[in-house]
Amino acid sequence: MTSVTTDTVRSSRLAMRMTPEQRSTIDKAALLKGTTITQWALDHLIDDARRDIEEETAVRLSAKAFDEFKEALERPMPKAMRELLRRDPEWL
Repeated sequence: MTSVTTDTVRSSRLAMRMTPEQRSTIDKAALLKGTTITQWALDHLIDDARRDIEEETAVRLSAKAFDEFKEALERPMPKAMRELLRRDPEWL
């Protein structure tokens, strides 16, 4: 778990409603880690947010698929693709 540190002033707030059981679980986790509830929650939110962003924006290929992709890029473009690229876009 990485700790979030910054030299900038923290001025943005995030409020959430939760059940007493959820709060108790978070309190216990923060206590066991020796950190504040705010810092524990922020660390976990940031880590999960970065993971979710990575999962939704990164493309991963196996080594075999990547080699096939590179080979496809090296092959000449099909005639239909060349013709399509010569057309003026309809959105302009």
